[in-house]
Amino acid sequence: MRRSPAAAGYLLLGLGTGLAALVGLGLLLVVLALCAVGVGLPLLPPALRLLRRCAGFHRRRVGRRLGGEPLHTPYGDRVSVRDPAVRKDLVWLLAHGTAGTLLCGAALTLCSHAVNWLTAPVWWRLLPAERGRIILVTVDSWPTAVAAAAVGVGYAAVALTALRPAADLHARASRRLLVARPRTSLARRVQELTTSRSAALDAHAAELRRIERDLHDGAQANLVAVSLRLGMIRRALDQRPEQAAALVDSTQLVAEQALESLRALVRGIHPPLLADRGLTEAVRSLAARCAVPTRVEPATPEASAASPAAPSPGPAADPPPRAPAAAEAAAYFVVSEALANVARHSGARRALVRLRITASAITVRVEDDGRGGAVEGAGSGLPGLRRRVAAFDGTTRLSSPPGGPTVLEVEIPCGS
Repeated sequence: MRRSPAAAGYLLLGLGTGLAALVGLGLLLVVLALCAVGVGLPLLPPALRLLRRCAGFHRRRVGRRLGGEPLHTPYGDRVSVRDPAVRKDLVWLLAHGTAGTLLCGAALTLCSHAVNWLTAPVWWRLLPAERGRIILVTVDSWPTAVAAAAVGVGYAAVALTALRPAADLHARASRRLLVARPRTSLARRVQELTTSRSAALDAHAAELRRIERDLHDGAQANLVAVSLRLGMIRRALDQRPEQAAALVDSTQLVAEQALESLRALVRGIHPPLLADRGLTEAVRSLAARCAVPTRVEPATPEASAASPAAPSPGPAADPPPRAPAAAEAAAYFVVSEALANVARHSGARRALVRLRITASAITVRVEDDGRGGAVEGAGSGLPGLRRRVAAFDGTTRLSSPPGGPTVLEVEIPCGS
């Protein structure tokens, strides 16, 4: 009952846009027919741009219906029927205008009939006797009206039960038609790989500069201080032995600071916990150190296939699969940067990290309930994160509407 109004609203809007899609399909066919004689060629690009806007509107609707994540379809640089994404939009327009309209209309017809039966006791006295007919039943007395209302209760239960599956079926079918993966030419693929390789080299050079800066400002400065203090201790032993103990204590403190800075530098290059215990435990360590309470939900293929409600007895489960070290390190630093952004910028009360490790990819999803409105390039470290993932030919998706929630999803391929 609580979710039925949202499903009914989705279907009602789908019915209206489906009828509009039939009209648009007819107009588009007219434009294509005019293109055959050359008259409609100037009209084709505006028509296809209008189709793209309509498809984009439905991608947002379908994304909200299926969990709040927007759908993405990569279009080509030119508006053309040869673009695979545009072809998918044309197929969607035909399907939405025909099958989509029928599905939405059938579900809403069930609701209208249920209302008709339920309100029989109200309207049968208000209408002439010749109009008091519900499908195959004529309402002409109170017993008949009450019986019709009782039947309407069952009718309404069927209608409410059918609303959500019908809306979900329409949304899933629309998602299959609205999301296109265009074939990439060899030249474009080479260009993408060249760009990602250049970004990876830039990121590597920036990382080397960071390590050099940390060594110079941290460990190296502390080691120079240790060397100077050792000289001071040697002179003190010859001239003022009573000051040697204090100098030794201060030198030991500086040496410990140098050691701690070296450990922090090593953790920044490749955390030992990541190599020893794996990605899941390393991410749990990051979550424990985050200023915002963070929960980690690992998901492996075995865990996804098993039923959490009825665990089967038997030997201990196998440990999660290990991905290549480079992919694990990239995923670790993605989570580290994302949680740092959550703590610094989001104002969130809680965060959630979902990990999925398979033989083909590592999927990381970081969510928070903060204020949202994250903008890439506004000092949040997202461009560097995107470059790190692009070096593995991975994908990065960010959803951060004003008011939240903010969802960062990264997929890093593990193929050799």
